[in-house]
Amino acid sequence: MISCTRFVKSSFDKLSNAYIKNYGDSATSKLKSIVDNTNQSAKKLPVILIAGQQLTGKSTMANRLSKHFQGGKFYSVGTMFREIAAQLNISVGLQSKMLREIQESNDKELVESNLKKMNGRRVDIDIDYNTCEIIAGKSDINDNNVQYIVIEGRQPAIMGSFLEQEPYNRKDLIKIFVTCSAREKAIRFLQREIGTEQASIAEKMLPDHFSHNESLSNLTNAISKLPLPDINKVMNDFTVNQNRDEDDRQRYIDIYGIDYQDEKYYDFIIDTSNNTAPVNFQKVLDQLDNIKFQDQYNLSPKTNKDKE
Repeated sequence: MISCTRFVKSSFDKLSNAYIKNYGDSATSKLKSIVDNTNQSAKKLPVILIAGQQLTGKSTMANRLSKHFQGGKFYSVGTMFREIAAQLNISVGLQSKMLREIQESNDKELVESNLKKMNGRRVDIDIDYNTCEIIAGKSDINDNNVQYIVIEGRQPAIMGSFLEQEPYNRKDLIKIFVTCSAREKAIRFLQREIGTEQASIAEKMLPDHFSHNESLSNLTNAISKLPLPDINKVMNDFTVNQNRDEDDRQRYIDIYGIDYQDEKYYDFIIDTSNNTAPVNFQKVLDQLDNIKFQDQYNLSPKTNKDKE
C-alpha cells in the first residue's frame, strides 16, 4: 500500500485559487463532496496517474495498463486537448501558444482575442478541473464495470497529489512519472513523423553525450546535420514540438506554482530510455506487484481474448 506524501498546505494554494476564480467559491467544496462519496463507498476505486513529457512512451504504457486487468478505464488528457483544439479549428501547438499568451502577456487585446477564440474559457484549467473530478470518482464510482482508472497526461499526478491532501483525503492513488533521455525523445519524434528508416539513421548518427535531462532544443543543431529528406520541414516540426512542451510546463508553473516534472510528487519513476515498450511496461507491472496492487483491489487479469 502506498501512503500519500503530505505537502505543506500552501503548496496547492494557487491551484485552489485558480479553481475558485474560474468556477466560483464552491469549486473546491464540490471536489471534496465527490471525494467523500468515493471514500465512503464500499467499492474501492484505485486511480493510476501517469505523467511525463511527449515522446516518453507514457500514452502507450497507460493505455496498455488500462487493459491489463478486467474493469480498467482509460483517460487521456492529451486527447482532451486535441479534441478541444479540433473543435476550435486550431492546432494543438497553436492552442498551447495561445494559452501561454493568455497567462503571460500584458497585451490586453491579445489576451482578449485569444480568449474569444477559445469561447472565453481557460481550456487548460477546465481540463485540469475535469481531471480532478475523474480522480475524485465522480463519473465512475457507481459504475460496476469500472474497477480501476488510468489517466495519462502532464498534470494528472499533480491533481492527484492535490486531492490526497487535507481536506480532500482521496485514497487509492498511484502516481507514476515516465522519463527518457533527450536523445531517445528525438529518435522517437523522427520515427513518428517521418518513419523507422530515418529514425534508424538518427540512432546511428546522433551523438550520445547529451545529459538525461537535456532540453530537446539542445539537440536541434545535431538533428539539422542529419542526412534526412526535407530536413527543413523536419526541423520546423521538431521546434514546434519541443516549444509546446516548454510552453506547457512554464504555463502550469505560472498558473499553479507547481512543476509537474518535480519527482517529489510521484511514487515511482520509470525510465523508458533504450528499451522496448514491452520491457518498459513490465517495469510498471513489477512496481505494481511490489505494492500488491492486483491483490489489494481484487483485480483479475484479462485473458488474451479479453484484450482483443
